Order: sequence, then C-alpha cells, then structure tokens
Amino acid sequence: MDPPNTPSPNSADHADIDFSVVNAWQDGFTAQLELTAPSDRLLDGWTITFEAPFEIGHIWNAEIVSRDGNIYTVSNASWNGRVNAGETVSLGFNGVGQAGDGLDNVQVNGTAIDSLTQDLPSPTPPSASPSPQPSPAPTSPIPDPSAIPDPIAPPEMMDPIPTPSPSPPSPIPVPSPNPSNSSSINYGEALQKSFLFYEAQRSGVLLEDQRVAWRGDSALTDGQDVGVDLTGGYYDAGDHVKFGFPMAASMTLLSWGVLEYEDGYEQSGQLDEALEAIKWGTDFLLKAHESNAQGTQAFWGQVGDGNVDHAYWGPAENMTMARPAFKIDRQNPGSDLAGESAAALAAASIAFRDSHPAYADELLSEAIQLYDFADTYRGKYSDSIPNAQSFYNSWSGYSDELSWGAAWLYKATGDETYLDQAKANYQGINPGWTHNWDDKSYGAAVILAQETDDSRYEQDVERWLDHWSNNSGNGIQHTDGGLAWLSQWGSLRYSANTAFLAGIYSDTVGGSTTAKRQHYSDFAEGQVDYLLGENPRNASYMVGFGDNSPQNPHHRSSHGGSWATFRSPAPNDHILYGALVGGPGSADDFDYVDDRTDFIRNEVALDYNAAFTGAIARMYDRFGGDPLSDAALNALPGIDVGSEF
Repeated sequence: MDPPNTPSPNSADHADIDFSVVNAWQDGFTAQLELTAPSDRLLDGWTITFEAPFEIGHIWNAEIVSRDGNIYTVSNASWNGRVNAGETVSLGFNGVGQAGDGLDNVQVNGTAIDSLTQDLPSPTPPSASPSPQPSPAPTSPIPDPSAIPDPIAPPEMMDPIPTPSPSPPSPIPVPSPNPSNSSSINYGEALQKSFLFYEAQRSGVLLEDQRVAWRGDSALTDGQDVGVDLTGGYYDAGDHVKFGFPMAASMTLLSWGVLEYEDGYEQSGQLDEALEAIKWGTDFLLKAHESNAQGTQAFWGQVGDGNVDHAYWGPAENMTMARPAFKIDRQNPGSDLAGESAAALAAASIAFRDSHPAYADELLSEAIQLYDFADTYRGKYSDSIPNAQSFYNSWSGYSDELSWGAAWLYKATGDETYLDQAKANYQGINPGWTHNWDDKSYGAAVILAQETDDSRYEQDVERWLDHWSNNSGNGIQHTDGGLAWLSQWGSLRYSANTAFLAGIYSDTVGGSTTAKRQHYSDFAEGQVDYLLGENPRNASYMVGFGDNSPQNPHHRSSHGGSWATFRSPAPNDHILYGALVGGPGSADDFDYVDDRTDFIRNEVALDYNAAFTGAIARMYDRFGGDPLSDAALNALPGIDVGSEF
C-alpha cells in the first residue's frame, strides 16, 4: 500500500503541458500540445480536458473522446499512451476560428493544470492556408530502453505494442477465419491496378506511355537549389514530398515480390509494369547518390519541406512553393537511409540481372558504395535531416537497415562477408510489431532464415508469425471478420506487410512443421482477401477495384480541388486506381468511413502498396485471375493505354 502522500502511478501532479500555435491563417490555425510527464513517474495512459474558444477540425496523435459545447476531452492514441518520467508526447490539431487567449480549465488525468495562453503568429495570406497535415508516423517518444530486454525487443524497436514474454514453442494458433482457396477475387486485375497507383505517384517528366492520363509533368526544378538534378522519383503519399527513406523501402519490397513471384508476374503480363515501377524509383535513387573514386560523398534524402508542402492542397502540377533538397553526407550521416537505399538498389539489381544486365551492374556497384558509406559513417538520417522527424523519423535506429542492406547484398553478390554483416547487425524482432518503412528487422530475419541453417532466425520469425496469426485473443488483435489489426494509422499496410512476409516464409523456408507452413500460408491469403473485399463490409479497400471501393482517398492530385472543396462530399475528381487506403481505425470491421478528411483511415502511400503488391502477385501465382484487356483499361475513366501496352 502506498504511503498516504504518495501520488498514484498515473497521477498527473506536476505534469507540464504547453500549447503553441504553429501556423495561422484568416479563419483557422494549426496548434500543438506537448504533455510532459512528472519527473518522478510515468503516465500510463493520458486524458486531457480543456475549454477552447474554437472548434477542433482534424486531430492527430490523440483522439477526441467527448465534446460538450466548447469543452473537449482528448486521450492518447494507441501508440503513445505510455509517457516515461520527464519525457514529452506531442499532439496536434487544426482549429476552426481563432485560438483567442488559449485553453482554459485544463486537466490532465483529472488533475487541474494552469490555463494555457498563446499569442497567435501573424496570419499568413489566404493562399498559404490551411495547415499542414500530420504525418504517417507516430510522434511519441521512444520508451525507456530498460523496459524490455534484448534481443527480443531492442529499444529502437519498441513501438506501442508490448512484447510478449518469451515462451516455449506454442501449439498451432487458431486458424484465421478466411483462408481463400475458392475466392472469386480477380487477383490479376488487382495486381494490374496496383501499378496504376505507382504511375499516379510519379514526379518529374512523365513517360510517353504514361497510362494515368490526369497526371502531367511536375516538380521540374527539383534540385536546382543545390545544383543537382533531383527530378523524377515518386511523391510519397497524398502529398508531394519525395521522402527518400520510405521510397527506397518501397522499391526494395516491390523488387522482393518480383524475385519471389516472377512466374506470377510473367503469366499475368505485369512483369514489365513491375520493372518499370521499380526503375522509376531506382533511377531517382541513382540521381540522389553523389560519389567519386573515394566512395559516397552525399545522398539526397528528401525533396520538399514537409510542413510547407502539407499546407498546400492541390494537384502536383500546380505547385508553386519552394522545394528544398536535404542530404546526408560524411559529416551528417544517415546509416538507415543509406542502408535502405543500398538494399533497394541491390534487390533491384537481381530483378534486372537477366533483362538489363548493364543496369543491374550499375545498381549493384552503387549499392555497394552506399552500404560501405552507411556502415562507415554511422548515424540516424533524421538527425541529419531534421525536417523528416515529424514525418518519417527513424524510430528503430539503423542496425536493422545495416542487417537488411547486407542481407540483400549477400543475395546479389554471394559474398559471405555481407552475410556475416547481416548476422552481426541483426538484433532480434518484437513479435508485437511488424515490418514497415522504419523497421526492417522482420524482413532481415526472413532472409537470414532463408540463407542460413541457424534455427534462431526461424524461431524469431515463427514466434512473430504465431503472434500475428493467432486470433484466440493471445496475439495481435483480430476483428470479427478476420483482419489482423495492429495500429490505428494506416492499419491495413501492417496487415499487408505481414501477409507478404508470411507468404514468402511459408513458400521458401516452410516453417518448423508442415502444419505451421500451411497455417502461415492461410493467414497470408486471408489477409489479402480481406483487403480486397472479403470482409463484413463487403467492401474492397483498394481504390477502383472490387465492390464498394473507396472514392475519397486523402490524395491531393486525385481530389483535383483545393482547400475550398476539401470537405466537399462529392467524390474525388479522379479515380486513384490501385491505391490501398489506411483502413479501419480500430479492431472493428466497421470502423471505416470513406472520407478524404480522415487521413488516418484514407491516406495512401508508396509503402502501403509495396508489400501488398507482392502479396497479390503470390495470390495470382496460386489462384490465377484475369488482368483487364487494353480495351477494358482504356474504358476506365482517366486511363489511356497506348499501343505499347
């Protein structure tokens, strides 16, 4: 029993909260709240209640749980409830109206805090409004490294889902509800349309055979501010920033899908489209890489200021804002960015080895240089490119990319030195999270299980996949309809990523038992089918595919409007064929609304589709399907197929 004067563990006594307005215009503003836990104890979950002289529009890194007049109560998101002693968590929102004198009657976990005041900055002209949209990455502090032991969950892997205690090998998990051996889903069409999404994301001078007719040339001066041609590449999501870290991660996964399921790509007629999509990304990575006889000198990791870019809502072709370029170099390293880019180039070199050997040689040569740079000059890229921190912060550090990059170089070269480096940098995996744009340890574990006889990697992968595929309540949350649900923001990309790796592991390593091999395969198939429409909503989450698909993805160019029409209920002007939207905001099959203003459920991104595309290729390889004919593609609104196709 605590002494009478000892506050409860979750008491907010002596907590601190700061309110600031970070951007303002004539009829609105963007604000940030920073909550700092007391110096002597953590907050295990937090709720903030306040009275505001304005209306809250969008909110991120928190949820509005109640509103009574102008009194709001907000609580932590799924990933940032735990705030260690003395650490800070941030949330933000767009306000409608003016911030006035700030917030009154503020309470944190029921404890009164002084009213918060803030002077508004001078309003910007209407053309610069409204505010930045939040990023697709959690912005909570990384938990205390001492909280979970190595190697199961090293500190940089500690995302919001707790790591289960190590246990003996478990029995086969309860099967997922919807393994699909008799699905009516047309996997050929789904695979085909995924590449239309990548065409819609292209930046720079478009090819003559561009099929997405509503896109045009854009961002033709990228890199001029630094004297480097940085045109081309891909826009990241529903915005127009070129973030090199998730772009490279997406190219690696697209290449992996081609390597594992090349027969499916070939038979579906989508191999050329897949290689063209990869090359569009790797060509940009080659441009971004500055090197000489002494090796890598710099790598340009981002084009566009995320905050300035997100204040603009309109097509890429109409942008007028400055688009600064940001780099890593020997004085300002980025082992994670360089290591992932090395992985992307190495994986692509294997994919192009037979059809374009000279290009494959170039990719591999630059991958080797980049990996050496990543390994020699160590550091987190988001420390060197601070603008990336609010959007794609390197939460997991760089050991995972050093392992992942070395694993791909081993596959590309057969050089045992790289295999040794992959093993040396591998730090285990947290079964409660999964492969994503930031944490590559899961993919590295699968490759190491493929390439070595060390049972450690198989045990790690199977503990993770058992946790994900177990719908009995002892693993990842599963919806009643069978979706393995991890986290609120872009929930479906996590399911797709895990399904992709589960399929590869089942097909190549196989599992420690025949039953597990089949179980992982069934799990992968069930997740893909859920995303493509076999779910309680009877709705596809791929735009322009299947029944009841989304019409309003959070995507500036496909919307075709401006902030003035941002909230319009009318569908987007253009159909963003093939894009996977974020999906349900909780482990509830029906927690989804097709609303472009809801970026948590309706954002799209390069990384959302990358592993998903490979998982669909696997389904085509197993069950077939019929891609649309050229005539049928031409009949789609906004699609123009020339004779080349």
